[in-house]
Amino acid sequence: MHLLKTCVAIFVITLLSSCQHHSDDPETGENKISAQDSGVHQLPTSFRYDLSHPTRSWVLPTELVEVSGNTWIDKDHLILIEDLKPNLYVVQFDAQHARLEKTIPFAETEKDKVDIEDVTIVDNVIYALWSHGVLFKISDWQNKPVVEKIKTGLKKENNTEGLCFDPVTKNLLIACKDDPGTGDDSAKAVYSFDITTAQLSAQPLLLIHPADFKSITGSNLSFNPSAIAVHPVTHDIYILTTRDNKGMAVFTHDGKLRSYQAIDKELMEQPEGICFNPQGKLIISSEGKKGAPGNVFEFDAK
Repeated sequence: MHLLKTCVAIFVITLLSSCQHHSDDPETGENKISAQDSGVHQLPTSFRYDLSHPTRSWVLPTELVEVSGNTWIDKDHLILIEDLKPNLYVVQFDAQHARLEKTIPFAETEKDKVDIEDVTIVDNVIYALWSHGVLFKISDWQNKPVVEKIKTGLKKENNTEGLCFDPVTKNLLIACKDDPGTGDDSAKAVYSFDITTAQLSAQPLLLIHPADFKSITGSNLSFNPSAIAVHPVTHDIYILTTRDNKGMAVFTHDGKLRSYQAIDKELMEQPEGICFNPQGKLIISSEGKKGAPGNVFEFDAK
């Protein structure tokens, strides 16, 4: 009887220990070590990227110095944009080189002084974002581009810098670097824009506060969105910041902060573009140093 009680006690202790140290990933069903026990300050996720060790990197063509956004086209091509020139740059990538394949103007610089901040593609239609809250919708961009300017309802004061397609809502997501439009100047906002009705969501899809990062970084963090992308597999929302702090925050689609990872300025001077390929390969574009061409960095999931 004494031996039986001892066996039962050992079993219960083992079971409790297992419950304390592991949790099931709600998306994959995999058994994951919890963030608290592993010392990693993030929620369980199957896709993690080490931003200090890119899998590959490229120096961009000389036309792309202040590169400010990118979007994935196919396994060999990205479309990139440059802050002060309203052009689409179709760039081809091979193992070592990035080659400018085509330049596609979409606005008259003499008439429209624009600060183009980000770009994305939806069903072969390109959307480019002006920092004043205006979208350029570019159809038939591969042949004879047809351009439509769309007012989103956001303004110059919002400083709209991030743009991506959200496969969950089928809308565009627009990240504001400055005024969130909510009356809380300490927060930063991400809005959803319905491309079918051309309507902006009345309330932000996501609000980011400095205090959100305290449990991860140990203190409040100044966070100013410069780019945004939705992961094609997990649907987590990835947002870059490049003013004051350089880093990448990952949020669940319902707004819970998963993780934050700092970016070394020596590697990326000013990261302002982010996208994924369909399998989850992460791509970040960054401005060049001291007037040199920008760079593109590719990261495989760990």
